[in-house]
Amino acid sequence: METINVADAKSRLSELLSCVTAGERFLIQRRERTVAVLIGADELDRLERNARAARRLAAMPGQDEALLEAIGQDAVHLAMAVFGLWRDDPETTDLAERLVANRASQPARPTPEL
Repeated sequence: METINVADAKSRLSELLSCVTAGERFLIQRRERTVAVLIGADELDRLERNARAARRLAAMPGQDEALLEAIGQDAVHLAMAVFGLWRDDPETTDLAERLVANRASQPARPTPEL
């Protein structure tokens, strides 16, 4: 994810929008602090769908109350609700490691030429 400052984002908006539609993401900073993220509409839809699904998982019976409280306070990512539901399943003991390995094994996205 490329980091750009606000002035660059303003001057390159059309170019950045083309890149975003190709799947790129940009962090926009002001005085070295991230103030916004530029992502494509499809990516936003995907993130919102995932958040809704995670909220439904978090509300399912059998969740650890401390975990739900931590999620509610944004101390723990909402996706941890899934681990709460599967915590006693022996087939998921190494789930996080398998997810990381799978993500690392995916091919890199090609960089579009501008």
